[in-house]
Amino acid sequence: MIGAIRSEIRKVFTTRLWWGMGLGMAALAALISMGFAALLGNADMDAGEGQGNPFAQMSIGTAQLIYNAGLVQTMTTLFPLALGVLLITSEYRHKTISATFLSTPNRWVVLISKVVAVVVTGALYAVLHAAASIAGGASIVKFVKNQPTLLGEPEIWKSLGIGILAFAIWMLLGFGIGMLIRNQIAAVLIAVGVTFVVQIALNIIFQVKEWYSAMKWIPGNLTGQMVITSNPLEGQAIDPKIQAQYWDHWWQAGLVLVVYAAVLSVLGAWLTTRRDVT
Repeated sequence: MIGAIRSEIRKVFTTRLWWGMGLGMAALAALISMGFAALLGNADMDAGEGQGNPFAQMSIGTAQLIYNAGLVQTMTTLFPLALGVLLITSEYRHKTISATFLSTPNRWVVLISKVVAVVVTGALYAVLHAAASIAGGASIVKFVKNQPTLLGEPEIWKSLGIGILAFAIWMLLGFGIGMLIRNQIAAVLIAVGVTFVVQIALNIIFQVKEWYSAMKWIPGNLTGQMVITSNPLEGQAIDPKIQAQYWDHWWQAGLVLVVYAAVLSVLGAWLTTRRDVT
């Protein structure tokens, strides 16, 4: 098992794909955090009916929102999702999966080793994402807005630590989709399309229909609720209907997201152990 895990990790980090996507993700994370930080102190901005203005002043919740802006907007999650898809579908595309299964005949050992490699890569992406977000967001908060960065607060680092879990889960979501849909192009398009288009459409539909409780089951919303552990609107009146779209605790949102990833990964692994390879 150790040898198989080492082999799968080496497959990831001996290619240019992981660091190429990582640099793109880091640049996007920094830009989004800078954009959120630029809203700080804007008294005229309102986040929406019944939600007040989370950027009226710097608080722990607002800092978490700024430093995790890419995750909250479900933009940077596209990178671990796509990489998770590519890590498994590239083996089918280039026919290397046959050699992999021949060298390690027990397919479950191979798949578990790949899951470990995916989790390790997701954790690395989370650290890179956090570093870029802090660099971008904190620079605007401190030097442009003249506000405290609050980087000394434990809750901020707790939020960033939860981001490691979020990234690992999103990579597992992509990995599960890749095992279910072995065609690389189709898998990437479906994964990104569902995340970027379908989630936006569902949020709009649920908002219009006032099905607020249904919104908390959408993967992108779950991710935002995981990393924002402190309420940025603390002390402000919030419409109970709006509050219905949030879980009471971050770990509840995380558990639902884990179930999504587990279902896709287990189902994909089960099918993989029974499919023929060439």
